[in-house]
Amino acid sequence: MTGSYTQPQQLCRSSAVLLGFLGFAWLAPMMTLAQVRPITLNGSWSFRQAGTAAWHRAVVPGEVHTDLLRNGLIPDPYRNFNADSVQWVEEKDWEYRRTFTADEALLGNEHVDLVFKGLDTFAEVWLNDSLLGKADNMFRTWEWPIKELLHEGANTLKVVFHSAVREGGKLRDAYGFNLPHDSDPSGVSPFVRKAAYQFGWDFAPRLVGCGIWQPVELRCWNEGRINGVQVDQHFTADSIQLELQVSTTGSANATVHFSLDGVRIGTQAMGAGSPASITVHSTLPRKALWWPSGSGEQPLHNLNIELRNPHGKLLDSTGRRIGLRTVQLRQEPDSIGRSFTFVINGEPVFMKGCNIVPPDLFPSRAGDSAWVALVAAMQRANMNMVRVWAGGIYPPDAFYTACDTAGILVWQDFMLAILVPAEGAFLENFTREAKEQAERFAIHPCAALLCGNNELEVAWGNWGWQQKYNLHGADSARVIDNNRHLWKDVLGTIAADAGVPYSWTSALSNWGNAAGLRNGDLHYWGVWHGDADFASFADNVGRFVSEYGFQSWPDSALLVKYMDPEQLHLGSDALRWRQRSYKTDGPIWEAIAQELDEHPKTLNAFIEASQQVQALAYEMAIKAHTAKQPWCMGTLFWQLNDCWPGPSWSLIDYEGNWKPGMRAVEGLYGR
Repeated sequence: MTGSYTQPQQLCRSSAVLLGFLGFAWLAPMMTLAQVRPITLNGSWSFRQAGTAAWHRAVVPGEVHTDLLRNGLIPDPYRNFNADSVQWVEEKDWEYRRTFTADEALLGNEHVDLVFKGLDTFAEVWLNDSLLGKADNMFRTWEWPIKELLHEGANTLKVVFHSAVREGGKLRDAYGFNLPHDSDPSGVSPFVRKAAYQFGWDFAPRLVGCGIWQPVELRCWNEGRINGVQVDQHFTADSIQLELQVSTTGSANATVHFSLDGVRIGTQAMGAGSPASITVHSTLPRKALWWPSGSGEQPLHNLNIELRNPHGKLLDSTGRRIGLRTVQLRQEPDSIGRSFTFVINGEPVFMKGCNIVPPDLFPSRAGDSAWVALVAAMQRANMNMVRVWAGGIYPPDAFYTACDTAGILVWQDFMLAILVPAEGAFLENFTREAKEQAERFAIHPCAALLCGNNELEVAWGNWGWQQKYNLHGADSARVIDNNRHLWKDVLGTIAADAGVPYSWTSALSNWGNAAGLRNGDLHYWGVWHGDADFASFADNVGRFVSEYGFQSWPDSALLVKYMDPEQLHLGSDALRWRQRSYKTDGPIWEAIAQELDEHPKTLNAFIEASQQVQALAYEMAIKAHTAKQPWCMGTLFWQLNDCWPGPSWSLIDYEGNWKPGMRAVEGLYGR
């Protein structure tokens, strides 16, 4: 399959003119007026371990670990060695329930839908002892019509979560053999659509749970509702042509009205079918363009859509703030090799940024404010791009919106940091996830790139997985052919339909060879994983360096909150346990001696030196990358933040404190 792939047109659909930033994007309702109204079911629930009698208070959105902790049923997983002592949680099934009242007003609606915006992961949803359906993907929205099952008065909603480890084991057994799972000793993570980092990674312990981790609501509506709005922009010398596509349900003979900044720009009657869709074209005078930070301003415009019945009654409305700009990923053969350059509004722009991981191992605990705080830190540090790594979760809308305002372009990985059984029901499930997430992302002016996976092509060719996991012959071909089909064909098509530039893998080139420096994006890990010294950064500059980094420890003021004081000394078991990298602290000690000519004798001295040498590493790398323009057109260090209190490549610790390296980056990116 590798030979049949054609790189998708990076300008987001073929056209005689550049397309706008939106490409095609499904606009999930931001605000609901008129007859479509949500009723939240967030807040107080009850939960218990399946098969036990005692119910305990739960909070939704939430997760089983946070609910257990709140009730004093487990110790804090982040303290001492406690993550090891709570591993039993992943083996159990858990039940959540709550009651809600259906009054006459609620029952008077023609339609009432139950909407879960995130269920982690294998769940059965019951209403009044009737099974509504089953969920099997943490990254999808799950919705069921429930009007016929409601009765006046109290109604009981129950969600039964089955162990992701046990369910994943069943799927692995049905598949017939193991897939690579370097960070997951259970080997089930490739078969489960759940955040990979929760199974353990080289910057975090294993904490596999479940729960209603996103909001849940009842959605009440009558006659019709808006399902999605797809927007495309074409630019000419003096105008902007908008192509607006709307899909609706139950809205026979209704009319859709569009306005931009309060000015009506189009009206179109819907057809008689349900669901139905229409397309409207509108030509506008040129307006000020949206630019990434450091290249211009970020003007945003209010796009509003109304759905009205034939009598003019408002049935539904939705709106978003949008920006006007073009984005292109230029991947072209040149005299060097193959470029990897982002072109915004026709201008090549050097990208200065970072990679991020989720702000917590328990995603519900990191609300919108935690994600927005990361954007504020990026803006303060003069960044114009962030890569959302494939092993975590898709960020909330608030993150993308903050990036829109701050002028931070977003490189969004699909959540593929491990090879998966990319066939049959799994492929269908993942395809639905990818479409939902791509369409949610694409509406934002910050949307710069969708990427098919993290390091999987490089890993297949260089990490010895075939031998380690006994993948040979037909089994080997089945694995890699199906995954390449997913990355190149399935996800390439989804990205093109969403109107977002696409790269089928990152990195496109492997470090450690000259050819890798000349072609596409590069993850340079000669420093840290390859034991190279910092001077090697200058000799290993790729066309776009999308990962590189060096570890440090957070301050002891943070560690003391999560470790007993008697463990806060060099060589303690607790410190060794908290270091999750297979390299241990060895590279840090070596760099301190080589780069600083120091030999710390106390923990505080070691921590301070680790942060100093980390800052030096980032300084040398960024200077090398920026000095080699236009050979190199981007630098994204690994990583900005932490998901728990421990050592990592981060420049901001778990509690949001800046390390010296972050201040160095602020100065370097501000030049």
